[in-house]
Amino acid sequence: MGSAVIRKIGLTGGIASGKSRVAEILAGMLDCVHVDADELCRQLLQPHAEGWLKFSSEFGLTYFAENGSINRPILRKKLFADEDFRQKVNNVIHPLVKGVIIAQMDHIIESDTNSKVLVEVPLLFEVQWENLFDTVVVVYADYETCLNRLMERDGVARREAIRELESQLPLSEKVIKADHVIDNSGVLTDTNIQVEHLAELLSRNRGHNSRARTRD
Repeated sequence: MGSAVIRKIGLTGGIASGKSRVAEILAGMLDCVHVDADELCRQLLQPHAEGWLKFSSEFGLTYFAENGSINRPILRKKLFADEDFRQKVNNVIHPLVKGVIIAQMDHIIESDTNSKVLVEVPLLFEVQWENLFDTVVVVYADYETCLNRLMERDGVARREAIRELESQLPLSEKVIKADHVIDNSGVLTDTNIQVEHLAELLSRNRGHNSRARTRD
């Protein structure tokens, strides 16, 4: 296949695979803007923001604190326990997030013809947004590593951690779909070496066709 200019980089992974850390390191090495879909979601759910208004209209006040903000612990518990509810929430919020991502990417690219933008999207493959990007990076870690990190990070029991991990597409399937894979199962030094190699590759500004699967 032919080559294509790499401007829009999508980065995903699994819960506790370390995607946010890798995204920050890679964006720093590439000297590019890092857009975080989770942060956009939080902004959209601020009181009286567009997402907040649509969420409250759809689901009422059950998941709101007294000050009008989303009660995140209660909402998170419900999201991971109820797949149908999770899908309904995604149907409300994801189109808004997607619109903001597209607008931000377009603005960044149009402002500087040599710029790149890295967008971190936890559910990139689940929502089938891969075609928004020129290349997709998956941050991988083995299942037990993710499980242990999640229990330690969030202070949740093993059963709850397993339920959260299994709410997403398995990382083994995301790896198959990826253009580039960073294995973050080990120590940070090993991860940094992989990210540096990928940054050098992407800095050349050209790579394989966006849907031609390659590995690092």
